[in-house]
Amino acid sequence: MSEPAVQPLFASAIRGVRKLQDLGDPLPADVVSQLSKLENSSLSQAERRDQLESLLSPFVLVDVSIDEQGRALSAPGAAPPRLVQHGWRSFLVRVANPHRIEARLFASPSGVFGLIDSHSHSARIALPDTLTIVPRIKDAWLETKIAAAGDLSGLEVEYRVISLYSREGGVRPGGLTIFAADEHNHQSLSRSPLGLAGFRTNFELREYGASFDFDCAPAGEIQLDIREPDGRSCMAAITVQDGQGRSYPSKAMRLAPDMFFHEHVYRATGEMIRLPEGRYQVSAIRGPEYRPVLLETDVDAGTERIPITLDRWVDPAAHGYYSGDPHIHAGGCSHYNVPSEGVTPETMIRHVRGEGLWLGSVLTWAPCYYHQKQFFSGESISPPADLEYPAMQAAQGMTWSPRPTDRDAESALRYDVEVSGFPSSHSGHLILLGLTDQDYPDTKLIEDWPSWNLPVLRWAKEQNALVGYAHCGIGLAVGTEELPNYIVPSFQGIGSNEIIVDVPLGAADFQCGAQLAPAAELNIWYHLLSVGYRTLMLGETDYPCMYDEGPGVGRTYVRLAEPPTGPQAIEAWIGGLRESASYFGDGRSHVFDLAVDGDVSREQSLDAPGSVRVSATVAAWLPEEPPAPQAGRPAYSAPVGWHLERSRIGTSRAVEVEVVLNGVVVATQEVVADGTEQELAFDVTVERSSWLALRILRSVHTQPIFLEVGGRPIRASRRSGQWLHDSVDQLWKAKSGFMRETERDAARQAYDEAQAIYLSRLDECEVD
Repeated sequence: MSEPAVQPLFASAIRGVRKLQDLGDPLPADVVSQLSKLENSSLSQAERRDQLESLLSPFVLVDVSIDEQGRALSAPGAAPPRLVQHGWRSFLVRVANPHRIEARLFASPSGVFGLIDSHSHSARIALPDTLTIVPRIKDAWLETKIAAAGDLSGLEVEYRVISLYSREGGVRPGGLTIFAADEHNHQSLSRSPLGLAGFRTNFELREYGASFDFDCAPAGEIQLDIREPDGRSCMAAITVQDGQGRSYPSKAMRLAPDMFFHEHVYRATGEMIRLPEGRYQVSAIRGPEYRPVLLETDVDAGTERIPITLDRWVDPAAHGYYSGDPHIHAGGCSHYNVPSEGVTPETMIRHVRGEGLWLGSVLTWAPCYYHQKQFFSGESISPPADLEYPAMQAAQGMTWSPRPTDRDAESALRYDVEVSGFPSSHSGHLILLGLTDQDYPDTKLIEDWPSWNLPVLRWAKEQNALVGYAHCGIGLAVGTEELPNYIVPSFQGIGSNEIIVDVPLGAADFQCGAQLAPAAELNIWYHLLSVGYRTLMLGETDYPCMYDEGPGVGRTYVRLAEPPTGPQAIEAWIGGLRESASYFGDGRSHVFDLAVDGDVSREQSLDAPGSVRVSATVAAWLPEEPPAPQAGRPAYSAPVGWHLERSRIGTSRAVEVEVVLNGVVVATQEVVADGTEQELAFDVTVERSSWLALRILRSVHTQPIFLEVGGRPIRASRRSGQWLHDSVDQLWKAKSGFMRETERDAARQAYDEAQAIYLSRLDECEVD
């Protein structure tokens, strides 16, 4: 028998180690370090192979040998078979495959129903799904899965990962059998691929399977006593990890409202989490307006509760500013067991409350449209954060009862529509906020909707909805961070493409960003403002499609006379966007009461050119030291997204506040991001009618104040007018082919009308 190849063996081992980390069962840091050093050492191939196998042997639960017929013999490895009640444990599997058979591995314990294919986010979890249809569920205490794709690559030795879930506590005997199934060459119409090589092993567990006495650590119900600094009860994001970085409840076996891709879960004051005995690190936060609270706690047989007091560093509502995320989803994306259905309002409100948001706009879009549209009511709602599937969740140990909190009424949902996956989506994904009717006239199917955006926007505006574009920067990067820039983009993506036609025709109110590079997101906005339009910019998350962290990664803060609560909460918030001050960003920095000569009004008049006094209250918070980068992962959300850490000046705690006049920075001031509120003032010369805003680039940006000098409209840049005009030509080239032939003439007419308006405004501009 030939020697196993060393480099492929290392690659297989490293993939297994990384998968263990992803599943919340990382190997000790010193083992990972030794593995990395060994991979690049100068030892002979035989020595490196032997040391690798010796290093990983203590973590191998099952040793598998595959014979020439594809039969897999499973034997216990050296890893202690320790499981945890109501949680997953993951282990390495070593596979000896001397005949280089290419097949897929499956694992089967006795008494379990359903195999889990974990390579797809949309795969449904087998155990809870069988509760209502499999009477023997009481006996199905052990669940297994081969993590990620279980395909063997034909190496003589390789490593895979197996995950095991125990519903019970204590010592329980059980068996594991690994099957090698050749799905590619499977010819039988009457038996599954398992039958080809594994049929006999179903009846010969003693010969082919590995037997264990599993030691399942019991888990206790621990009450979380979460409190605001003033003592009020609330919902928060709670992360519980053990000394090896494993998260609880186990990420690999979660059902809504707990999500498998989160480290955290959302819990209210008095709600439970199941924890075996041990020492844990607990962190708690309620969105970026709070500093993370970190504590170490020991859980033993007598532990009943963990007290947690949150640490709020800023309260925008105390200044009259109320947060909202205009773009989150309840179906169709990464955290839903059935994407075409999604989760209910009871789960969505838990996530919105846990991130400290006043409003969350739950947008129904193509993949979940027909199911989720049932939750549309034309009003804002604040439902109880109940469990969706109590019987299923009870089988997973989610036996806690949801609890109301003192702050529940401060968070609301409004179900509306994102025109994404519709015929017009090529022109940019639309967000329609505050609809009274969610079905476009005379349509029964998504495919019946218009194939360009203007008709949809006009229909929505007839309902007094606030309408605009989602994830505005997608496809609009032009290879420069200059802002504004005058490079016409290709318009090949799904960002705010057709907005350049819709705004001059009075049909679009806003675009959303705070997700991607500012130059891609803000460039169209700056150009529209500089030729006199009052287009809004909002911060959004697109949870959990663009961002998985939670709602409110991008936020919009609106100044209102009173909190937005009750059935008309979104209408009040929309009214503030139209008339009052607002700002958007990542929530780690804030700009309150931007004023010109003490006046906070959005529209102001100046008799003549001259100097004005720009003032605002600014607050920002960064930890004193930059966080250590995560190996192989972006440190702050999307690789080029918004995060105050990207605004940090060097290794200091300072960030730069900029005054922007007609898109150009005209004044700056450094502030220390220590969480204190700081009064800033700038003297700025205004020579002509202009728009003015404050920003901390990549963290916060205000809506503009519009200054009309001597009664003249804002026409600040001929170059902006020309850019907009020329961009319409490029947009037509990129998008007209996607429009229905029956609608193309009307679209061409609208595009021509928009260009004519730009030419008119361009002629009125005072400067290049």
